[in-house]
Amino acid sequence: MDPKRNASPFFQVLAEKAAKGDSPSFREIYDAIAGKMYSLCLRYAGNAEDANDWFQEGFVKLYRNLAVFRGDGSFEGWARKIFVSICIDGIKSRNLLFPVLREGADAASSDLTGYDHLTNEDLMRLIRRLPDGYRTVVNLYLVEGYSHKEIGSMLNISEEGSRSQLYRARVLLQKMLTENQ
Repeated sequence: MDPKRNASPFFQVLAEKAAKGDSPSFREIYDAIAGKMYSLCLRYAGNAEDANDWFQEGFVKLYRNLAVFRGDGSFEGWARKIFVSICIDGIKSRNLLFPVLREGADAASSDLTGYDHLTNEDLMRLIRRLPDGYRTVVNLYLVEGYSHKEIGSMLNISEEGSRSQLYRARVLLQKMLTENQ
């Protein structure tokens, strides 16, 4: 992608035009970020059906809020926050945030060994197999870079709850890795 296309002033102009109903400008925005935003939705959803729904909802919300974008930061970062919010709301609405691991899973080591031979796609496939709550915290913490405090605030859980979910996700990932070797 052309570096100028990723600059905030470029997207600010497009956002202003699209907010006023200019379809080609919105199409250009869509074409520039759709792949990344769909990948984000798929990471959170773990399945194509929910990812497709959240992807569509994300672009509707993005379109409705284009007039709010002022170009202070990166457009992609601003859009990413919208899509993450949609994904979290989707997970919350399913009431599947924090399942309990089967008895004995906590005894496993939380060190992820055996992942060095995996491709990025293999690791993403394993993460998609995690229960919703674990997958959400893994994505927010390891992929998006949010702190446990921020995650707790977003998900209405304690900071320790976020740490616990990440720990349990690591335990479960380690178990998956061991079973796949």
